Amino acid sequence: MGVCKLFFRIAHYLHENPHQLASASLEDIAAQYRPYAYIGARESLHEFVQEQAQEVGIDPAQWFGTKKWQSDSGAFPDFVLAYEPHSPLGNGALLELKDSAGNQIASFNSTLPSARKHISRLTKMVQTAVQNYESKRGCACPDERDCFYLVRTKNKYPDTCRLSVVQGTFFETIPNQELLKSLWKDLLEQSGVPIEQHKEILDYLAKLERNEVAKSRRIKRAAIKPRLRIMSEVVADANPHKYQEIRERTVNLILKAPSEGGRESLERWILHCFSTDHLLAKPVSDDVFVVSDDSGCQVNCRIAWVEHKLNGLHLVVQVQLDGGDGSAP
Repeated sequence: MGVCKLFFRIAHYLHENPHQLASASLEDIAAQYRPYAYIGARESLHEFVQEQAQEVGIDPAQWFGTKKWQSDSGAFPDFVLAYEPHSPLGNGALLELKDSAGNQIASFNSTLPSARKHISRLTKMVQTAVQNYESKRGCACPDERDCFYLVRTKNKYPDTCRLSVVQGTFFETIPNQELLKSLWKDLLEQSGVPIEQHKEILDYLAKLERNEVAKSRRIKRAAIKPRLRIMSEVVADANPHKYQEIRERTVNLILKAPSEGGRESLERWILHCFSTDHLLAKPVSDDVFVVSDDSGCQVNCRIAWVEHKLNGLHLVVQVQLDGGDGSAP
């Protein structure tokens, strides 16, 4: 299953339990979806991991490649969606959770947000878990995957809380290697390195991946191992919850709109995306459609548009929730 099914499962759960929008942990909200090929927040999702492992017939220690699977590694990502042969949107995507009590998106401490990442460049535990799980299910394991972010803001305020499944294109508006190259350039300028030496040095520094920069280094005769840590914060123009189209008490799926076609063709495109993920999507009016699955669960969705100030048009599928006290929105 893909990201449309992920969004549907989360949106339906919160539509039926609107009080959980702000009170439930993001891990528990994400656990409304399955199957996952990797589950990172294992300490709080112990039973969920056991159930997932049992369903596919694999021992958790074998799945993660370690007997210490119950301890949370804190590595990126928090979840990996299981890969499916029918190739829905966001097939086998990486999912990172970002939770915040304020209006700002929580900072990224372990990785730079990306539109796509390679499994082979993640930690060994993530690689092992994905490969073991997907080979057990008889699925292919492509290396490059889409990245999505489950973002919640104002989590202490039920009346103004927002939750979104956001495609990485909302955050990576220029390639991360270009971003890092600009960072090195600023540091060289601050250090006083002559400009004529910048190009040669930058060409070497730009080849470094973020994880290569961040690893601990043993220095001869030093009692400590220094480590550079690249952290990042989202600017206001790349915070989807700062855009007026993302209403209070809503659950949203935010996707980069394909470049071709007008809004009418884009609406057909998103309906096709849900259908490809084995969901029934029927239009109700110009900007409203209903999504249901084969169990009879359904939610009404509104289509909105966000003109990203740094990365063009993004399409929003939005579900409005009742008030936190059960009242109508």
